[in-house]
Amino acid sequence: MILWLASYPKSGNTWIRMFLRSYFLSSDQKFSLNEKGNLDFEVSNFPLSNHLKDANIDHSDFKNIARNWIALQDVINLNGKLNFLKTHNGNFNLGNYPFTNTDNTIGGIYIVRDPRDVVLSNANHFGIDNEESTNMLINIETYEIEYFDESLKEKYRKSLMGSWSMNYLSWKHYKGRKIHLVKYENLVENPKKNFLKMLEYINSIVSINIDQDKIAKAVKETNFNNLQNLEEKEGFTEVGMGKFFRKGKVGEWKEKLDPKLVKKIEDHFRKEMMELNYL
Repeated sequence: MILWLASYPKSGNTWIRMFLRSYFLSSDQKFSLNEKGNLDFEVSNFPLSNHLKDANIDHSDFKNIARNWIALQDVINLNGKLNFLKTHNGNFNLGNYPFTNTDNTIGGIYIVRDPRDVVLSNANHFGIDNEESTNMLINIETYEIEYFDESLKEKYRKSLMGSWSMNYLSWKHYKGRKIHLVKYENLVENPKKNFLKMLEYINSIVSINIDQDKIAKAVKETNFNNLQNLEEKEGFTEVGMGKFFRKGKVGEWKEKLDPKLVKKIEDHFRKEMMELNYL
């Protein structure tokens, strides 16, 4: 069965994945950004280009990917394990094709971040200006674009993200399974407390050992300064146009974002931002 790690981009999904890698490392393993840890708790992307190649899916039309979402998940679940999968896809139905179902999904962790800060982080990551990044968050037909074959520099539409609010609401209102909601800002304020809650949620699905010392170690290894230093030393396979671990600050928008763009974001997402206490 699948346990999703879902989010809109640049909301903290990678931080959670790094925490899980650090927490479940065996005593003889060293934490790394790029080297996998305990494979039972490593998070894989969905869908990978290899998934599409193996299934001979024509990736040039996103509808072909959507109509195979369930079939691809069926294949992944043939291993009879708990599979941790990362996605930026909204939990949408595209026509008659649902993103997932209860036959494949056992649960999910959704991390949400103030969209005003997401705008700044996305702008840096994708090498665009803040206005274009704002329009990206508002656009209901925003796709995640990735290389299908990096050697050929061939790109494809990997995921349908939708707008920031659509993405959040699609996972929040998923009725099939309980979704554990994490606010990025709460993780920053008290990582030990909120990572503990996340582990307790995972423990409600699959029995794991919850160890306060290991939590403290994983929090230390995945604090933002350490992740930045590791990216500087090792590089990071997921880096975009700028440094992946840029600042990770809460409320940077107050200094860096044009008030006109702030108003545009707040007007567009007012209901959800109030619900999340961002307004």
